[in-house]
Amino acid sequence: MSSEERGVVVTQGLVKSVDAPTRDRWTAGVANLVALRDRVRDLSRQALATPGPDAPPELRQMIANLEELTREKSSLDALVWNGPTQEYVQVTLAGRGVLEDLKTWEKRLSGRDFAQFQQELGTYRAGLVDLVNRASLLNRSLTLDEQTRLDDEWTGAPMTNVDVRFASMILAKRPVNPGMLVSEFQWFNHDTNWGTFSPEDRLVASAILTSLPWDPAIVRSTFERIRIALQYHGISPEDRVIVAASLADLQEGWWEQVFSKIDEVKRQRPALNSLLVSALARSPYPVAEALGRFDGALSGMAAKGFKDGIQMDIAASLLASSQVPQEALVDRFAYTLSNVQGAFDPPFAPAAMLATNPLEPNEAIDVFRDCIGAVTRMSFFDLTLEIEELALIMSYGVAPLGTGYLGGNLPPGAALQPPAAAVAAAVPGLGTSWYVWHNYFVYRPIGRYIATHPVHVHTVAAFG
Repeated sequence: MSSEERGVVVTQGLVKSVDAPTRDRWTAGVANLVALRDRVRDLSRQALATPGPDAPPELRQMIANLEELTREKSSLDALVWNGPTQEYVQVTLAGRGVLEDLKTWEKRLSGRDFAQFQQELGTYRAGLVDLVNRASLLNRSLTLDEQTRLDDEWTGAPMTNVDVRFASMILAKRPVNPGMLVSEFQWFNHDTNWGTFSPEDRLVASAILTSLPWDPAIVRSTFERIRIALQYHGISPEDRVIVAASLADLQEGWWEQVFSKIDEVKRQRPALNSLLVSALARSPYPVAEALGRFDGALSGMAAKGFKDGIQMDIAASLLASSQVPQEALVDRFAYTLSNVQGAFDPPFAPAAMLATNPLEPNEAIDVFRDCIGAVTRMSFFDLTLEIEELALIMSYGVAPLGTGYLGGNLPPGAALQPPAAAVAAAVPGLGTSWYVWHNYFVYRPIGRYIATHPVHVHTVAAFG
Protein backbone atom coordinates (compact mmCIF):
# COMPACT_ATOMS: atom_id res chain seq x y z
CA MET A 1 0.00 0.00 0.00
CA SER A 2 1.14 3.50 -0.77
CA SER A 3 1.92 6.18 1.79
CA GLU A 4 -1.49 7.78 1.22
CA GLU A 5 -3.32 4.46 1.64
CA ARG A 6 -1.24 3.68 4.72
CA GLY A 7 -2.31 6.95 6.30
CA VAL A 8 -5.98 6.15 5.77
CA VAL A 9 -5.91 2.60 7.18
CA VAL A 10 -3.70 3.57 10.12
CA THR A 11 -6.01 6.47 10.98
CA GLN A 12 -9.02 4.13 10.88
CA GLY A 13 -7.25 1.67 13.18
CA LEU A 14 -7.19 -1.14 10.62
CA VAL A 15 -3.40 -1.59 10.78
CA LYS A 16 -0.63 -0.31 12.99
CA SER A 17 2.99 0.25 12.16
CA VAL A 18 5.67 -1.75 13.99
CA ASP A 19 9.12 -0.18 14.12
CA ALA A 20 12.33 -2.16 13.65
CA PRO A 21 13.46 -2.10 17.32
CA THR A 22 10.12 -3.54 18.45
CA ARG A 23 10.28 -6.30 15.84
CA ASP A 24 13.89 -7.09 16.80
CA ARG A 25 12.90 -7.27 20.47
CA TRP A 26 10.04 -9.66 19.67
CA THR A 27 12.34 -11.79 17.53
CA ALA A 28 14.95 -12.06 20.28
CA GLY A 29 12.34 -12.89 22.91
CA VAL A 30 10.57 -15.51 20.81
CA ALA A 31 13.93 -17.27 20.27
CA ASN A 32 13.82 -18.20 23.98
CA LEU A 33 10.19 -19.36 23.90
CA VAL A 34 10.80 -23.10 23.59
CA ALA A 35 13.43 -23.17 26.34
CA LEU A 36 11.18 -21.14 28.66
CA ARG A 37 8.22 -23.42 27.93
CA ASP A 38 10.28 -26.52 28.85
CA ARG A 39 11.56 -24.84 32.02
CA VAL A 40 8.00 -23.93 33.08
CA ARG A 41 6.90 -27.51 32.46
CA ASP A 42 9.70 -28.92 34.65
CA LEU A 43 9.11 -26.47 37.49
CA SER A 44 5.36 -27.16 37.34
CA ARG A 45 5.96 -30.85 37.85
CA GLN A 46 8.25 -30.12 40.81
CA ALA A 47 5.67 -27.75 42.32
CA LEU A 48 2.94 -30.39 42.03
CA ALA A 49 5.15 -32.86 43.88
CA THR A 50 5.88 -30.37 46.68
CA PRO A 51 3.30 -29.90 49.47
CA GLY A 52 1.79 -26.46 49.71
CA PRO A 53 -1.16 -24.47 48.33
CA ASP A 54 0.82 -21.92 46.26
CA ALA A 55 3.17 -22.12 43.30
CA PRO A 56 6.72 -20.80 43.94
CA PRO A 57 7.18 -17.09 43.06
CA GLU A 58 9.81 -18.02 40.46
CA LEU A 59 7.32 -20.28 38.66
CA ARG A 60 4.59 -17.63 38.71
CA GLN A 61 6.97 -15.08 37.17
CA MET A 62 8.08 -17.55 34.51
CA ILE A 63 4.45 -18.31 33.59
CA ALA A 64 3.77 -14.58 33.19
CA ASN A 65 6.88 -14.26 30.98
CA LEU A 66 5.71 -17.24 28.91
CA GLU A 67 2.31 -15.65 28.37
CA GLU A 68 3.96 -12.40 27.25
CA LEU A 69 6.30 -14.21 24.84
CA THR A 70 3.36 -16.16 23.41
CA ARG A 71 1.56 -12.89 22.68
CA GLU A 72 4.72 -11.48 21.10
CA LYS A 73 5.07 -14.57 18.89
CA SER A 74 1.48 -14.16 17.74
CA SER A 75 2.15 -10.51 16.89
CA LEU A 76 5.41 -11.38 15.15
CA ASP A 77 3.75 -14.04 13.02
CA ALA A 78 1.07 -11.52 12.00
CA LEU A 79 3.52 -8.89 10.74
CA VAL A 80 3.35 -8.02 7.04
CA TRP A 81 6.15 -6.26 5.15
CA ASN A 82 4.94 -3.24 3.21
CA GLY A 83 7.40 -2.53 0.43
CA PRO A 84 6.32 0.99 -0.63
CA THR A 85 6.78 2.40 2.88
CA GLN A 86 9.62 0.01 3.86
CA GLU A 87 8.08 -1.03 7.17
CA TYR A 88 6.27 -3.85 8.91
CA VAL A 89 2.58 -3.43 9.69
CA GLN A 90 0.26 -5.45 11.87
CA VAL A 91 -3.39 -5.94 10.96
CA THR A 92 -5.62 -5.11 13.95
CA LEU A 93 -8.76 -6.97 14.96
CA ALA A 94 -10.88 -4.36 13.18
CA GLY A 95 -8.66 -4.72 10.13
CA ARG A 96 -9.14 -8.48 10.08
CA GLY A 97 -12.88 -7.92 10.06
CA VAL A 98 -12.55 -5.63 7.04
CA LEU A 99 -10.39 -8.21 5.25
CA GLU A 100 -13.04 -10.85 5.91
CA ASP A 101 -15.70 -8.52 4.51
CA LEU A 102 -13.62 -7.88 1.40
CA LYS A 103 -13.05 -11.59 0.89
CA THR A 104 -16.76 -12.40 1.32
CA TRP A 105 -18.18 -9.61 -0.84
CA GLU A 106 -15.41 -9.19 -3.41
CA LYS A 107 -17.78 -10.12 -6.28
CA ARG A 108 -20.09 -7.22 -5.33
CA LEU A 109 -17.48 -4.45 -5.23
CA SER A 110 -17.80 -3.26 -8.82
CA GLY A 111 -17.90 0.54 -9.02
CA ARG A 112 -17.21 1.09 -5.31
CA ASP A 113 -14.10 2.46 -3.68
CA PHE A 114 -12.96 1.37 -0.24
CA ALA A 115 -14.72 4.22 1.57
CA GLN A 116 -18.04 3.47 -0.16
CA PHE A 117 -17.68 -0.22 0.65
CA GLN A 118 -17.16 0.48 4.35
CA GLN A 119 -19.98 3.02 4.44
CA GLU A 120 -22.48 0.64 2.84
CA LEU A 121 -21.54 -2.22 5.13
CA GLY A 122 -21.83 0.10 8.14
CA THR A 123 -25.29 1.24 7.00
CA TYR A 124 -26.38 -2.36 6.46
CA ARG A 125 -25.25 -3.47 9.93
CA ALA A 126 -26.86 -0.45 11.55
CA GLY A 127 -30.04 -1.46 9.73
CA LEU A 128 -29.86 -4.90 11.35
CA VAL A 129 -29.74 -3.27 14.77
CA ASP A 130 -32.69 -1.07 13.81
CA LEU A 131 -34.61 -4.17 12.72
CA VAL A 132 -34.01 -5.87 16.07
CA ASN A 133 -35.08 -2.70 17.88
CA ARG A 134 -38.26 -2.64 15.80
CA ALA A 135 -38.89 -6.31 16.63
CA SER A 136 -38.30 -5.52 20.31
CA LEU A 137 -40.91 -2.74 20.18
CA LEU A 138 -43.40 -5.10 18.54
CA ASN A 139 -42.57 -7.74 21.12
CA ARG A 140 -43.40 -5.39 24.00
CA SER A 141 -46.62 -4.28 22.33
CA LEU A 142 -47.77 -7.84 21.61
CA THR A 143 -46.91 -8.95 25.14
CA LEU A 144 -48.88 -6.06 26.67
CA ASP A 145 -51.82 -6.76 24.38
CA GLU A 146 -51.80 -10.45 25.31
CA GLN A 147 -51.77 -9.60 29.01
CA THR A 148 -54.69 -7.21 28.54
CA ARG A 149 -56.70 -9.85 26.72
CA LEU A 150 -56.01 -12.41 29.43
CA ASP A 151 -57.25 -9.98 32.07
CA ASP A 152 -60.30 -8.76 30.16
CA GLU A 153 -61.76 -11.37 27.84
CA TRP A 154 -59.67 -14.04 26.29
CA THR A 155 -59.41 -17.42 28.01
CA GLY A 156 -57.44 -19.48 25.48
CA ALA A 157 -53.85 -20.62 25.85
CA PRO A 158 -51.61 -17.51 25.93
CA MET A 159 -48.56 -17.10 23.73
CA THR A 160 -45.20 -17.63 25.42
CA ASN A 161 -42.33 -15.14 25.26
CA VAL A 162 -40.68 -17.38 22.65
CA ASP A 163 -43.86 -17.29 20.55
CA VAL A 164 -44.10 -13.51 20.73
CA ARG A 165 -40.47 -12.98 19.70
CA PHE A 166 -40.92 -15.34 16.74
CA ALA A 167 -43.96 -13.39 15.54
CA SER A 168 -42.33 -10.02 16.23
CA MET A 169 -39.31 -10.77 14.05
CA ILE A 170 -41.55 -11.66 11.11
CA LEU A 171 -43.72 -8.58 11.59
CA ALA A 172 -40.68 -6.30 11.91
CA LYS A 173 -39.85 -6.95 8.24
CA ARG A 174 -42.99 -5.07 7.13
CA PRO A 175 -42.19 -1.31 7.17
CA VAL A 176 -45.47 0.08 8.50
CA ASN A 177 -46.65 1.47 11.83
CA PRO A 178 -45.97 -1.08 14.62
CA GLY A 179 -49.32 -0.37 16.26
CA MET A 180 -51.12 -1.29 13.05
CA LEU A 181 -49.10 -4.52 12.80
CA VAL A 182 -50.03 -5.51 16.35
CA SER A 183 -53.71 -4.82 15.71
CA GLU A 184 -53.70 -6.81 12.46
CA PHE A 185 -51.85 -9.72 14.05
CA GLN A 186 -54.29 -9.94 16.95
CA TRP A 187 -57.22 -9.61 14.55
CA PHE A 188 -55.97 -12.60 12.58
CA ASN A 189 -55.00 -14.53 15.69
CA HIS A 190 -58.15 -14.03 17.73
CA ASP A 191 -60.90 -13.23 15.25
CA THR A 192 -60.30 -15.97 12.67
CA ASN A 193 -62.23 -19.21 12.97
CA TRP A 194 -59.31 -21.56 13.58
CA GLY A 195 -61.37 -24.46 14.83
CA THR A 196 -59.19 -27.08 16.52
CA PHE A 197 -55.96 -26.15 14.79
CA SER A 198 -52.84 -26.07 16.96
CA PRO A 199 -51.47 -22.88 18.58
CA GLU A 200 -48.33 -23.23 16.44
CA ASP A 201 -50.44 -23.15 13.26
CA ARG A 202 -52.34 -20.10 14.48
CA LEU A 203 -49.11 -18.33 15.39
CA VAL A 204 -47.32 -18.76 12.06
CA ALA A 205 -50.45 -18.19 9.98
CA SER A 206 -51.32 -14.98 11.85
CA ALA A 207 -47.75 -13.68 11.53
CA ILE A 208 -47.56 -14.50 7.82
CA LEU A 209 -50.96 -13.03 6.99
CA THR A 210 -50.03 -9.85 8.85
CA SER A 211 -46.75 -9.62 6.94
CA LEU A 212 -48.54 -9.45 3.58
CA PRO A 213 -48.89 -5.85 2.32
CA TRP A 214 -52.55 -6.00 1.35
CA ASP A 215 -55.93 -5.29 2.89
CA PRO A 216 -56.32 -7.64 5.91
CA ALA A 217 -59.88 -8.64 4.98
CA ILE A 218 -58.77 -9.66 1.49
CA VAL A 219 -55.75 -11.50 2.88
CA ARG A 220 -57.88 -13.49 5.32
CA SER A 221 -60.47 -14.26 2.67
CA THR A 222 -57.74 -15.51 0.32
CA PHE A 223 -56.19 -17.64 3.05
CA GLU A 224 -59.51 -19.22 4.04
CA ARG A 225 -60.46 -19.95 0.43
CA ILE A 226 -57.11 -21.67 -0.14
CA ARG A 227 -57.48 -23.60 3.11
CA ILE A 228 -60.94 -24.82 2.12
CA ALA A 229 -59.80 -25.72 -1.39
CA LEU A 230 -56.93 -27.83 -0.06
CA GLN A 231 -59.34 -30.39 1.40
CA TYR A 232 -60.20 -31.37 -2.18
CA HIS A 233 -56.56 -31.94 -3.04
CA GLY A 234 -55.57 -34.52 -0.47
CA ILE A 235 -54.14 -32.21 2.19
CA SER A 236 -55.02 -33.59 5.62
CA PRO A 237 -56.92 -31.32 8.07
CA GLU A 238 -53.93 -30.94 10.42
CA ASP A 239 -51.74 -29.67 7.56
CA ARG A 240 -54.16 -27.30 5.83
CA VAL A 241 -53.37 -24.19 7.86
CA ILE A 242 -49.60 -24.50 7.40
CA VAL A 243 -49.89 -25.29 3.68
CA ALA A 244 -52.43 -22.51 3.09
CA ALA A 245 -50.13 -20.07 4.87
CA SER A 246 -47.26 -21.07 2.56
CA LEU A 247 -49.46 -20.27 -0.47
CA ALA A 248 -51.13 -17.14 0.91
CA ASP A 249 -49.21 -14.74 -1.32
CA LEU A 250 -50.38 -16.36 -4.58
CA GLN A 251 -52.82 -14.55 -6.79
CA GLU A 252 -56.02 -16.41 -7.58
CA GLY A 253 -54.98 -16.91 -11.20
CA TRP A 254 -52.24 -19.25 -10.04
CA TRP A 255 -54.32 -21.43 -7.74
CA GLU A 256 -55.53 -23.96 -10.26
CA GLN A 257 -52.04 -24.52 -11.58
CA VAL A 258 -50.62 -24.98 -8.08
CA PHE A 259 -53.44 -27.27 -6.98
CA SER A 260 -53.01 -29.48 -10.06
CA LYS A 261 -49.30 -29.75 -9.33
CA ILE A 262 -50.08 -30.67 -5.70
CA ASP A 263 -52.33 -33.46 -6.98
CA GLU A 264 -49.63 -34.76 -9.31
CA VAL A 265 -46.84 -34.64 -6.73
CA LYS A 266 -49.01 -36.41 -4.15
CA ARG A 267 -49.94 -39.05 -6.70
CA GLN A 268 -46.32 -39.78 -7.49
CA ARG A 269 -44.96 -39.37 -3.94
CA PRO A 270 -47.83 -40.22 -1.56
CA ALA A 271 -45.55 -40.48 1.49
CA LEU A 272 -44.13 -36.97 1.13
CA ASN A 273 -44.98 -34.41 3.83
CA SER A 274 -47.75 -32.01 2.71
CA LEU A 275 -45.60 -28.93 3.28
CA LEU A 276 -42.86 -30.38 1.09
CA VAL A 277 -45.45 -31.24 -1.55
CA SER A 278 -46.58 -27.61 -1.59
CA ALA A 279 -42.96 -26.41 -1.88
CA LEU A 280 -42.44 -28.56 -4.97
CA ALA A 281 -45.85 -27.59 -6.36
CA ARG A 282 -45.19 -23.85 -6.26
CA SER A 283 -41.70 -24.17 -7.71
CA PRO A 284 -41.20 -22.85 -11.26
CA TYR A 285 -40.70 -26.35 -12.71
CA PRO A 286 -43.03 -28.93 -14.24
CA VAL A 287 -43.75 -31.77 -11.83
CA ALA A 288 -41.48 -34.22 -13.62
CA GLU A 289 -38.54 -31.80 -13.49
CA ALA A 290 -39.22 -30.83 -9.86
CA LEU A 291 -39.25 -34.48 -8.79
CA GLY A 292 -36.14 -35.13 -10.86
CA ARG A 293 -34.37 -32.32 -9.00
CA PHE A 294 -35.66 -33.80 -5.73
CA ASP A 295 -34.28 -37.26 -6.55
CA GLY A 296 -31.02 -35.75 -7.77
CA ALA A 297 -30.61 -33.81 -4.53
CA LEU A 298 -31.27 -36.96 -2.49
CA SER A 299 -28.75 -39.03 -4.42
CA GLY A 300 -26.16 -36.23 -4.33
CA MET A 301 -26.52 -35.86 -0.56
CA ALA A 302 -26.31 -39.63 -0.09
CA ALA A 303 -23.07 -39.66 -2.11
CA LYS A 304 -21.65 -37.14 0.38
CA GLY A 305 -22.68 -39.31 3.30
CA PHE A 306 -25.87 -37.50 4.36
CA LYS A 307 -28.39 -40.25 5.11
CA ASP A 308 -30.98 -39.28 7.70
CA GLY A 309 -34.40 -40.28 6.35
CA ILE A 310 -37.08 -37.62 6.72
CA GLN A 311 -34.50 -34.88 7.33
CA MET A 312 -32.97 -35.57 3.92
CA ASP A 313 -36.43 -35.47 2.32
CA ILE A 314 -36.95 -32.03 3.87
CA ALA A 315 -33.62 -30.70 2.65
CA ALA A 316 -34.03 -32.23 -0.82
CA SER A 317 -37.52 -30.73 -1.25
CA LEU A 318 -36.41 -27.24 -0.29
CA LEU A 319 -33.36 -27.48 -2.54
CA ALA A 320 -35.31 -28.92 -5.47
CA SER A 321 -37.92 -26.17 -5.36
CA SER A 322 -35.31 -23.41 -5.56
CA GLN A 323 -33.99 -21.69 -8.66
CA VAL A 324 -30.43 -22.78 -7.91
CA PRO A 325 -28.98 -24.79 -10.84
CA GLN A 326 -29.26 -28.50 -10.10
CA GLU A 327 -25.55 -29.16 -10.42
CA ALA A 328 -24.84 -26.66 -7.61
CA LEU A 329 -27.54 -27.77 -5.15
CA VAL A 330 -25.63 -30.35 -3.13
CA ASP A 331 -22.37 -28.40 -2.97
CA ARG A 332 -24.19 -25.31 -1.69
CA PHE A 333 -26.02 -27.45 0.87
CA ALA A 334 -22.80 -29.10 2.06
CA TYR A 335 -21.18 -25.69 2.54
CA THR A 336 -24.06 -24.19 4.52
CA LEU A 337 -24.49 -27.37 6.56
CA SER A 338 -20.84 -27.25 7.64
CA ASN A 339 -21.45 -23.73 8.94
CA VAL A 340 -24.68 -24.30 10.88
CA GLN A 341 -23.94 -27.64 12.53
CA GLY A 342 -23.98 -26.96 16.24
CA ALA A 343 -26.31 -24.01 15.79
CA PHE A 344 -29.39 -26.13 15.01
CA ASP A 345 -30.45 -29.65 15.87
CA PRO A 346 -31.19 -31.06 13.38
CA PRO A 347 -29.33 -28.67 11.05
CA PHE A 348 -30.52 -29.97 7.66
CA ALA A 349 -33.57 -27.75 7.04
CA PRO A 350 -31.79 -24.50 8.07
CA ALA A 351 -28.82 -25.46 5.88
CA ALA A 352 -31.14 -26.07 2.92
CA MET A 353 -32.94 -22.77 3.52
CA LEU A 354 -29.64 -20.88 3.45
CA ALA A 355 -28.45 -22.87 0.42
CA THR A 356 -31.51 -21.75 -1.59
CA ASN A 357 -30.70 -18.11 -0.83
CA PRO A 358 -30.16 -15.91 -3.93
CA LEU A 359 -26.81 -14.93 -2.42
CA GLU A 360 -23.67 -17.04 -2.72
CA PRO A 361 -23.42 -19.59 0.13
CA ASN A 362 -20.55 -17.77 1.86
CA GLU A 363 -22.49 -14.50 1.58
CA ALA A 364 -25.63 -16.09 3.03
CA ILE A 365 -23.64 -17.45 5.98
CA ASP A 366 -22.03 -14.05 6.54
CA VAL A 367 -25.47 -12.37 6.65
CA PHE A 368 -26.70 -15.08 9.03
CA ARG A 369 -23.75 -14.43 11.35
CA ASP A 370 -24.33 -10.69 11.20
CA CYS A 371 -27.93 -11.31 12.24
CA ILE A 372 -26.79 -13.52 15.12
CA GLY A 373 -24.51 -10.71 16.24
CA ALA A 374 -27.33 -8.16 16.11
CA VAL A 375 -29.77 -10.38 18.07
CA THR A 376 -27.08 -11.11 20.66
CA ARG A 377 -25.86 -7.53 21.13
CA MET A 378 -29.41 -6.24 21.52
CA SER A 379 -30.26 -9.08 23.97
CA PHE A 380 -33.41 -9.96 22.01
CA PHE A 381 -33.77 -13.35 23.64
CA ASP A 382 -34.38 -15.01 26.99
CA LEU A 383 -32.68 -18.33 26.23
CA THR A 384 -29.52 -18.55 24.13
CA LEU A 385 -31.25 -21.36 22.26
CA GLU A 386 -33.44 -18.72 20.60
CA ILE A 387 -30.61 -16.67 19.10
CA GLU A 388 -29.94 -18.67 15.95
CA GLU A 389 -33.59 -19.33 15.14
CA LEU A 390 -34.43 -15.62 15.41
CA ALA A 391 -31.37 -14.76 13.32
CA LEU A 392 -32.51 -17.21 10.63
CA ILE A 393 -35.86 -15.40 10.31
CA MET A 394 -34.06 -12.08 10.33
CA SER A 395 -31.58 -13.11 7.62
CA TYR A 396 -34.28 -13.61 4.99
CA GLY A 397 -34.16 -10.78 2.48
CA VAL A 398 -31.39 -8.67 4.03
CA ALA A 399 -27.92 -8.20 2.55
CA PRO A 400 -25.45 -5.36 1.93
CA LEU A 401 -24.27 -3.71 -1.27
CA GLY A 402 -27.67 -3.66 -2.94
CA THR A 403 -28.14 -7.45 -2.85
CA GLY A 404 -31.12 -7.53 -0.45
CA TYR A 405 -34.13 -9.30 -1.86
CA LEU A 406 -37.01 -8.88 0.63
CA GLY A 407 -40.19 -8.39 -1.36
CA GLY A 408 -38.38 -9.80 -4.37
CA ASN A 409 -38.31 -13.32 -5.65
CA LEU A 410 -37.75 -15.89 -2.94
CA PRO A 411 -36.22 -18.73 -4.96
CA PRO A 412 -38.15 -21.69 -3.47
CA GLY A 413 -41.38 -19.71 -3.79
CA ALA A 414 -40.63 -18.41 -7.24
CA ALA A 415 -43.49 -17.05 -9.29
CA LEU A 416 -45.14 -19.60 -11.53
CA GLN A 417 -45.96 -18.65 -15.08
CA PRO A 418 -49.63 -17.66 -14.68
CA PRO A 419 -52.23 -19.00 -17.07
CA ALA A 420 -53.74 -16.70 -19.68
CA ALA A 421 -56.72 -15.92 -17.45
CA ALA A 422 -54.49 -14.69 -14.64
CA VAL A 423 -53.65 -11.09 -14.07
CA ALA A 424 -50.58 -9.89 -15.89
CA ALA A 425 -48.62 -8.69 -12.89
CA ALA A 426 -46.78 -11.51 -11.13
CA VAL A 427 -46.87 -11.52 -7.34
CA PRO A 428 -43.34 -11.90 -5.96
CA GLY A 429 -42.48 -14.25 -3.13
CA LEU A 430 -42.95 -12.31 0.10
CA GLY A 431 -41.39 -14.67 2.61
CA THR A 432 -44.41 -16.92 3.17
CA SER A 433 -42.56 -20.13 2.29
CA TRP A 434 -39.44 -19.15 4.25
CA TYR A 435 -41.43 -18.32 7.39
CA VAL A 436 -43.49 -21.50 7.16
CA TRP A 437 -40.43 -23.69 6.74
CA HIS A 438 -38.77 -21.92 9.66
CA ASN A 439 -41.84 -22.44 11.84
CA TYR A 440 -42.29 -26.09 10.95
CA PHE A 441 -38.67 -27.31 10.82
CA VAL A 442 -36.82 -24.92 13.17
CA TYR A 443 -39.12 -23.11 15.60
CA ARG A 444 -41.33 -26.07 16.55
CA PRO A 445 -38.47 -28.45 17.48
CA ILE A 446 -36.92 -25.68 19.57
CA GLY A 447 -40.28 -24.93 21.19
CA ARG A 448 -40.74 -28.57 22.12
CA TYR A 449 -37.22 -28.70 23.52
CA ILE A 450 -37.76 -25.60 25.64
CA ALA A 451 -41.05 -27.00 26.93
CA THR A 452 -39.41 -30.25 28.07
CA HIS A 453 -36.01 -29.09 29.41
CA PRO A 454 -35.00 -26.89 32.35
CA VAL A 455 -33.49 -23.52 31.52
CA HIS A 456 -30.04 -24.28 32.95
CA VAL A 457 -29.16 -26.81 30.23
CA HIS A 458 -29.08 -24.24 27.44
CA THR A 459 -25.67 -23.46 25.99
CA VAL A 460 -24.16 -20.38 24.42
CA ALA A 461 -24.81 -19.43 20.82
CA ALA A 462 -22.64 -20.90 18.09
CA PHE A 463 -21.77 -17.47 16.63
CA GLY A 464 -21.87 -13.88 17.74
